[in-house]
Amino acid sequence: MRPDEELPLSRELPVDEDVRRELEHHLAERERELLEGGLSPEAARAEARRTFGNLDGVNAECRTITRRARRSVRWSRSVDALAQDLVLAWRLLSKTPAYTTAAVLTLALGIGANAAIFSVVNRTLLQPLPYDRPDELVDIVQESGQGWWSYVPWANMLDLRAQSRSFDGMASYTSGFTTVLTEPGPVATRVASVSQDYFATFHVAAARGRLPAPEEHRVGALPVAVISHDFWIRQFNGASDFARQRIRTDREYQVIGVLPEGFAFPEGTDIWLPIELFGMTTSRTAHNEATIARLRPGATVASADRELDDLTARLASLHAPDFDALGARVQTLQSRLTTTSRSPLYLLLGASALLLLTACTNLASTILARGMARQQEVAVRLAIGAGRLRIIRQLVTESLLLAGLGCLAGLGIAYALLGVFTQLAPASLRLTTMELDGWVLLFTGLTGVTTTVLIGLFPALRTSDASPGMVMRQGGRTGRGRSEQRIWGGLVVAEVALAVTLLCGSLLLIRSFGQVLEVDPGFRTDSILTAEMDLPTAVYADDTKLRQGWIRMLEAARTRPEVARAAMITVLPLTYNPSGSFGIEGVPTGPAGYGPGNGGYRMISEGYFDVMGIPVRRGRDFDRRDVTGAPATVIVNEALVQKYFSDRDPLGLRIQLQSGMDQQGDNWLTIVGIVGDVHHNGLTRPVTPEYFVPLQQRPSRGSSGFLVVRARGQLDALVDPLRAALRAVAPDVVPDFASMDSRLQGSMTDRRFTMVILSAFAVVSLLLAGVGIYGVVSYTAAQRSREMGIRLALGATPVEVRAMVQGHALRQVALGLLIGSLGALFATRLMRSLLYEVQVEDPQSFALAIGLLFAAAWIASFLPARRAARLDPMVTIRSE
Repeated sequence: MRPDEELPLSRELPVDEDVRRELEHHLAERERELLEGGLSPEAARAEARRTFGNLDGVNAECRTITRRARRSVRWSRSVDALAQDLVLAWRLLSKTPAYTTAAVLTLALGIGANAAIFSVVNRTLLQPLPYDRPDELVDIVQESGQGWWSYVPWANMLDLRAQSRSFDGMASYTSGFTTVLTEPGPVATRVASVSQDYFATFHVAAARGRLPAPEEHRVGALPVAVISHDFWIRQFNGASDFARQRIRTDREYQVIGVLPEGFAFPEGTDIWLPIELFGMTTSRTAHNEATIARLRPGATVASADRELDDLTARLASLHAPDFDALGARVQTLQSRLTTTSRSPLYLLLGASALLLLTACTNLASTILARGMARQQEVAVRLAIGAGRLRIIRQLVTESLLLAGLGCLAGLGIAYALLGVFTQLAPASLRLTTMELDGWVLLFTGLTGVTTTVLIGLFPALRTSDASPGMVMRQGGRTGRGRSEQRIWGGLVVAEVALAVTLLCGSLLLIRSFGQVLEVDPGFRTDSILTAEMDLPTAVYADDTKLRQGWIRMLEAARTRPEVARAAMITVLPLTYNPSGSFGIEGVPTGPAGYGPGNGGYRMISEGYFDVMGIPVRRGRDFDRRDVTGAPATVIVNEALVQKYFSDRDPLGLRIQLQSGMDQQGDNWLTIVGIVGDVHHNGLTRPVTPEYFVPLQQRPSRGSSGFLVVRARGQLDALVDPLRAALRAVAPDVVPDFASMDSRLQGSMTDRRFTMVILSAFAVVSLLLAGVGIYGVVSYTAAQRSREMGIRLALGATPVEVRAMVQGHALRQVALGLLIGSLGALFATRLMRSLLYEVQVEDPQSFALAIGLLFAAAWIASFLPARRAARLDPMVTIRSE
């Protein structure tokens, strides 16, 4: 018997029988002692039983003690056996460092990719939001009569809050980056304006100080503000007398409270102000504020949605025509925050699972081949008395050790991948910091257990199912060559099918990304530097000061020698797209008194189109004629002309500003120019109607905006001089610089992130498939070396032998390609929403994926086939 074999356990009696015999023995001993003392047999038996007391109780206690003792012995023996198996497995694996390293690295790639992607999915989609009972928090929007989902107007929110029975709280809020003036200096940060029930809806209280009182949520109340814990530390050094601090935006606010650490909704917000201070509009078509609510206990999203639909219909009948809502939509807050990231992340999680299956398939074939090479060892152990279960346990323990090492290495790879993810991920994933938390460690452990079963159980069952006599007679061969070849062939087919699925998906995303890159955004990005700025209304309090502020900054920028041209726009392309309705002279308005036109609007300075390279197709650009007091003018894009003026020349016609724009001055604007279309909403979204208004004529809409400059040289060399020039004329403004090219690239970050990660998985899968095919062909060729020698001795040419070996492998590859292509046709349908101008059945992507895999398979099978064809027949036959 081998020294590592376990001695068979002695046959144990059942517990009840063992206890019964033990008690009978003790009773008999006591009777004998009493008989020797002179008692009669009957008296001795009765006295012995009386001495032991309640025999049933003693019996039960003894059974309990015996069971505990046996469990303890079995546990100790199991731990000792496992330790013995692990020591033996480590010895065996350490003797083959190349195999062990390759196996651990293969598993680490699959497990690490899964752990990293699961960490992102868990952080973004699965972990509850950091609020009290977050599953009750919902987001509410309404379906506009103009055909899109939009914010709930303030007046509608008040009615829904008062009349609905599905909610414990409902509130409105807005947020945006604002320049805040503090004693340490100006700072640009996110400021939210929130309604009275906002903090109650979140179930959040002030950590220090207090929240605004109900009477402070009204027009004319003392301006107060609460700040985040981070802002309190960062800006006020955690001073306990924060109530003495004042901050200024549109007016001066007294800081009355600090919120708990970690609360920052909307994300990144540092300051919260009562929204009622600003005087809320009563218009029911002004979609300016988002709505948050908390469901009552027992209410569901579906029931709340139905109730709001009914209430919306009732409000529509009461407030027409100033009402454009057709219904409402209620969704959990977490669903709303993860809408854009859900599909890409689940796609990547599925892809990482396919990569892990590819790695397991690769390794299973290697372990199976290794097991076949150990048939003689296994046969000897079986022959000298080792049970099949003992052999299986030892082989599975080796797989368990490999999986454990793969998990440890995989965690290292996952940690490195998370660092890459934080660099590549779009802002919507909020991956500024990532860590491997307990959930990820648990997931990795479960993955390791699953991997052990996938790579170890079947090879162990197969290896241990051998006849010792047959193995001994055949020198280690079991006579199951065809059966083993079928198994290896199935593993090759599975590996190729998984790899082609990943390759097809990645190539579709690459082609889609290429299509996005070919889209003409409608503007130039080279040599353009942008500076986002917010002019604090506490300093720039009226139209005159706003106009003068922008003029000073424009002149300061234009006088720099590094600047070729400079201009200003309220909202840059690819950021967001404010829209507003407009009337058309001579065309009736819609049923709500608005329209019939609607489009995105922007205020721009003279020279903006020239700086951005946007062509003026007809008419003229804004110039010094378009100033305050001059006739109001507007420039429209080609999409607006095509939609609303397809039957006439728009130049010289007038449109009337309605919703979305202030109602100051002359609201009838004359169209003086037509410009080329710009993809303001994103490169993959259709161009929409847009109109541009001179900033000089509407300065109140320009309290925030972007300075755009075309540089003469390098952009990096322009940032510091331009910042100094702006600070000299506007010390209360904090510019945030970024190149226009980086903003364009940033708009594609979500697509690039998914494409890069999936492509990396596909490349690794392709490499694993190639290595797996190489290993299987090498081993099967070695097993058939005697056959090859005989064929060569009988006259077969090396080319024929090589073709035979390679042809068998490539037939399996072809079957895998067919199955994988069919699977890819189904799997890629799940990524339809991620593709742009590319069909999920794109023949070029499928053909390239199949071609790449077939080429890799041909190379992987050619090398061992050529080696087999070069065998010396006489040497091979003599060695056999």
